[in-house]
Amino acid sequence: MKRLISSLAMVLALAGTSAMAQSGAKDEAKKAGEATKEAAKDTGDAAKHAGKATAKATKKGAKAVEKAVTGPDHATCADGSVQAGETEAAAAAGCAGHGGVKVKK
Repeated sequence: MKRLISSLAMVLALAGTSAMAQSGAKDEAKKAGEATKEAAKDTGDAAKHAGKATAKATKKGAKAVEKAVTGPDHATCADGSVQAGETEAAAAAGCAGHGGVKVKK
């Protein structure tokens, strides 16, 4: 009888340990899944920021290329002459001795 009781106690103890081990494994798997989810979000954010940086760099590069191709800004004066300047305002200032900037109709 003692043997039967001790065997039963042993079986119950092992069954409890096994259930606890499965519960622990589930918790760890859940934590790993959550960590993976967070890592994916971070990767997505990094990709979004990299995309924005690329867009800004592309715009700056396009502006530099445009300036290189078209040269400085231009203004057409009232007498028909064309003045150039680094900025639109500087080009318009060059028209002061030529009757001012021509008004577009």
